[in-house]
Amino acid sequence: MVKKKNTKTVVEDKFSKEQIVKAKKFQDNVDLLNAVLKENKKYTLKEVNEIIKNFKKGKV
Repeated sequence: MVKKKNTKTVVEDKFSKEQIVKAKKFQDNVDLLNAVLKENKKYTLKEVNEIIKNFKKGKV
């Protein structure tokens, strides 16, 4: 008998630059995000947090 692993695919929501900049969560980094994020691309919250972290470290 073959056992199948129960795999779940987690799909993270993606947001536009406009949505991210307007979010209360990122209000301290609005200027940074306006400068770094691209208009026609969508980002996950994880990606945005990484962008902020790397920018503040100087690794953009």
